[in-house]
Amino acid sequence: MAKKELDLLQDKPASAILKFAVPMLIGALFQQAYSLVDTVVVGNFINSDALAAVGTSGVIMNIVTMAGMGLAVGTSVVTAQYFGAKKLREVKTAIRTSLIVFVALGLGGGVLGLAIMKPMLQLMNTPLEMMDYALSYLGVIFTGVVFVMLYNMFNQVSIALGDSKTPMLMLLAASAINVVLDLVFTLVCHWGTAGVAAATVIGQGFAALTCWRLIQKKMNQMVTEQPAWFDKQMLKSICAIGLPAVAQNAISASGMLAVQSLLNSFGSVTVAAYTAANKVDGIAMSPMVSLGTAISTYAAQNIGAKQYGRVKAGLRFTLGLALVCCIVTGVLIYGATDAILGLFVSGSASRELFDIGAEYLHVAVFSYFVMAVMFILTGVLKGAGDAKLVFVCSITDLLTRAGFAYAAVGVLGRYALWLSYPFGWFCSIAIAWPRYLSGKWKKITIIAKESEHETYIPSESGEERSL
Repeated sequence: MAKKELDLLQDKPASAILKFAVPMLIGALFQQAYSLVDTVVVGNFINSDALAAVGTSGVIMNIVTMAGMGLAVGTSVVTAQYFGAKKLREVKTAIRTSLIVFVALGLGGGVLGLAIMKPMLQLMNTPLEMMDYALSYLGVIFTGVVFVMLYNMFNQVSIALGDSKTPMLMLLAASAINVVLDLVFTLVCHWGTAGVAAATVIGQGFAALTCWRLIQKKMNQMVTEQPAWFDKQMLKSICAIGLPAVAQNAISASGMLAVQSLLNSFGSVTVAAYTAANKVDGIAMSPMVSLGTAISTYAAQNIGAKQYGRVKAGLRFTLGLALVCCIVTGVLIYGATDAILGLFVSGSASRELFDIGAEYLHVAVFSYFVMAVMFILTGVLKGAGDAKLVFVCSITDLLTRAGFAYAAVGVLGRYALWLSYPFGWFCSIAIAWPRYLSGKWKKITIIAKESEHETYIPSESGEERSL
């Protein structure tokens, strides 16, 4: 008897979300492994200045890549809603249209990144001892940023189609490539931070190209009329969701730039400590981020099928599961802070570095559930296509976070930076929760009403089959 495939429209909400979220969580952890391995290699085999430089570089990299991530949200929501409504010709058209846009976006983003990286580092008050390391890292990253863009898009498409296993498997393979190349390029070739960046780009390139081949195979199993390779109306629908997310991410990047600039003013030891602690934080937050992504796709498909009761049931289960995850990760991190930080920096690192990293993490563990609620609530609204409200939530988060950090730094010192995160999340929830309770998200229309329903028929050979 064939194994029953996951169905986000029919399986019990708790079972559907859990089965869908677990592969995404594994994938998210391996995605964190990219930056984690980079951090471990740089911190242990180069020096703390290089570690701080990689942390600072991530903020500038986000300025470019977040535009692609925002537009990928539009692709994901539109694709998921069409898939939930069984309008499969439109599903194919959305994917093909997005592919063309993302290739252009990736190439243009690389050129832009190379042009702005040095002025941005100077604008952020980057210490001189970090500058060359950061420039070497960013130069390689932006040369291959098109692969990062494409993988983000393919990852979101796979998830929108209800397939969270393919991105996970691709990240498993890409992470293995990244680990091996990190060590080779750093220890054998002595390329420094440029070698770490090259390993990341090659791993992402492998993941992107392989994921695309698997998506093509899935598309061949969809019995439809011939879809267009590019459709202006489809692009308009994607942009209606994606552009607010792009603007949201642009402002988010600006907010992170402002906070990073403030952080840099405390010196390279504080930046290195934050970089190491932030990697731990990223792993700890992965379950909550994955649940937010899972509920977004689950909500989008069920809203496309007009099954609103399932959306509410899914939200309740996801919040409960997030609470359990937050308690477990918080206890683990709080109880073994020094041992965990020791993985990222060499034994010769100063005691001050460990103390600052622990200071940040001890604040963070008590705010994880606040972050989880924000991600999950905005995930439901994002799945509904309520892009403007999600945009407002994000802007509120970033502006209040940056405002709190700068206003309180004179009194609280570094703690103003650590506390600014939960403060921003609370302000975002204060907007998202009333919106969800109002039920207005049910009335948003994205998918075209006139399209005919078509059928997805998977076959063992992967060939198209007629009804």
